[in-house]
Amino acid sequence: MRKLPRSPAPWCAPLLVSCLLAGPGAGRADAQTGAAAGEWRAFGGDPGATRYSALSQIDAANVSELEVAWRWSARNFGNEPPAARMQVSPVVVDGVLYTTAGNQRAVVAIDAATGETLWTWRPEGELRRWADIIEPLTASAGRGLSYWTDGAGDDRIFVVTPSYQLVALDARTGYQIGSFGEGGFVDMVDDLRWDERPGAQREGRVSNSSPPAIVGDVLVASVSMHTGSIPTRTSPNEVWPMSVPGDVIAYDVRTGARRWRFHTVPSDGELGVDTWGRADPSLWTVPSGTHEWVQDSPELLEASWRYTGNVGHWAPVSADPELGLFYVPTETATNDYFGGYRPGDNLFANSVVALDAETGERVWHYQLTHHELWDYDIPSAPILVDITVDGRPIKALVQLSKQGFAYVLDRETGEPVWPIVERAVPRSDVPGERDSATQPFPTRPPPFERQGLTEDDLIDFTPELRAEALSIVSQYTIGPLYTPPTLVDENNQGTIILPGIGGGANWPSGAVDADRGILFVPSVTSPTRLGLVDGGDRTGVRYHVAESRAVPTVRGLPLVKPPYGRITAIDLTTGELLWQVPHGDTPDYIRDHPDLQGVDLPPTGRPTRGTGLLATATLLFSGEGARGDPVLAAFDKRTGEVVHDVPLPGGGTIGFPITYEVGGRQYIVVAAVDEDFVAELVAFALPR
Repeated sequence: MRKLPRSPAPWCAPLLVSCLLAGPGAGRADAQTGAAAGEWRAFGGDPGATRYSALSQIDAANVSELEVAWRWSARNFGNEPPAARMQVSPVVVDGVLYTTAGNQRAVVAIDAATGETLWTWRPEGELRRWADIIEPLTASAGRGLSYWTDGAGDDRIFVVTPSYQLVALDARTGYQIGSFGEGGFVDMVDDLRWDERPGAQREGRVSNSSPPAIVGDVLVASVSMHTGSIPTRTSPNEVWPMSVPGDVIAYDVRTGARRWRFHTVPSDGELGVDTWGRADPSLWTVPSGTHEWVQDSPELLEASWRYTGNVGHWAPVSADPELGLFYVPTETATNDYFGGYRPGDNLFANSVVALDAETGERVWHYQLTHHELWDYDIPSAPILVDITVDGRPIKALVQLSKQGFAYVLDRETGEPVWPIVERAVPRSDVPGERDSATQPFPTRPPPFERQGLTEDDLIDFTPELRAEALSIVSQYTIGPLYTPPTLVDENNQGTIILPGIGGGANWPSGAVDADRGILFVPSVTSPTRLGLVDGGDRTGVRYHVAESRAVPTVRGLPLVKPPYGRITAIDLTTGELLWQVPHGDTPDYIRDHPDLQGVDLPPTGRPTRGTGLLATATLLFSGEGARGDPVLAAFDKRTGEVVHDVPLPGGGTIGFPITYEVGGRQYIVVAAVDEDFVAELVAFALPR
């Protein structure tokens, strides 16, 4: 069993925790309170993705007494269901737990007190299309589903299939609701702008990994776009720089009728269209020849908004029912690493966009990254929390980023709570690239993750390892945050960026103590190599990223110093970091490395993505991921110290922990792997 430090690690400066000791309600307004009534009715506990519950039956004094209340296995849901693809956050309503399972995304209703299966729905026929060509990240159980009720007996479960169809189920029976769409589902692929993108292929092009968001009777479903970062003529999907835009499209929860559409890539005359310039004509001169659509539709080349796509929103959408707003976190435009085909800032890519739930009109937007080149798409749902700053109550929105920033905005207006300033960043020297001279930098809170790479960041456990690390990076371009990808040649193997393309923060997101305004963020320190190469034969483009993006190790050890995984607490009333602790123990391959015997190692944390957080009245819960220790750790929210490691009966966690109460008993449920590395749900409770 691992041993984590009982106080902040040596690499953390002492930080004050006085605000955490204040009573409930200190420094906040009274609207955003997390999961209500002992249930867990939405992906994030509430529409604002706080992942917070005020339940307090399980606390620091008794968490060590938790026992397994029940286990539910996904073993029979699909052929050899891959464990890592059940990153679910179940929903609990009226004593019933609802979840997705298996790589075809079946829906299961489970008795939340006993683990008994109540009903199961499996997609059939057209709902199982494209199974062989959907990207592995989305050919999965996804991250859950959504619940809706009219309060008068019409209770529905909404799930999006891996092939991007929206299905409505009766929450009591699991039957498809025939009056919704065509026999219970809507094919959302049909509503995208294929007619404006003549070269784009539908099959397997769009998918989904996140549950829908709902305000009133309006639903928005997230969309995952195929990236095509390494193009080849052998795949029908690789026709970039053309791709279909991932527009925000709303549907009526009762009928499935389309209510409105918001263009994430603007059309002629729309706001933001001037941020999509005309590509340098030289980029269309490709030795192997451009794609057929370039020859057939030369008028599209006049402006990049005419052919560029992606700008989907694969992360969950958050909502404020009181304000009547959806908050959409968007991804990068086509393509992630070379932006020469899309000059300009590229609105509304890499932005949080607030949309009126009734009309779809843009209320405000904030772009986190201009002309993005590092795969720093927005990876998680905006977190909505009410705080008080300098005596002023604020309805806040916190957007975590792969870069390691927490962007804190007023969710009514989109204005930064603390100044966000434009700072000069390194420029690209790749021919045809027209990157942004500046990027937005929050002044508060400080970054929760290491940013940029210098020689001081390299591993230095021993002089020999340090010298080898220096030799390795001498072959690459390194620099501060937003150092652009470089061309690979005999003198340079590309750019090493930190955080890497996975972040920083990513899909596990964070959690917030909604009573005290304290944000908790899990993150990893893992660099990525971004080297651009000539398009060459059969690609149709001038440059694209090299196929291998792995960073060399130093004799099997990470290139950079620890910590490799951490959890950070941030006071949202002051914008200050409260504490940081390693997330997970030092891995065996580091502790037992022959070059480190006799070396006094600090706690390193694990360089694994881990899973989501859960904040309760007194504790913070987190798992380490499938490759971590088989525990669900309970942290003291005030200090970051581990109170207890709750042992899992099989392997590590793979999904988000949730909590709820049934029959006066509080449960904590998390997706994990069993002894055979098959996905399961594990429920914990105190002894009766």
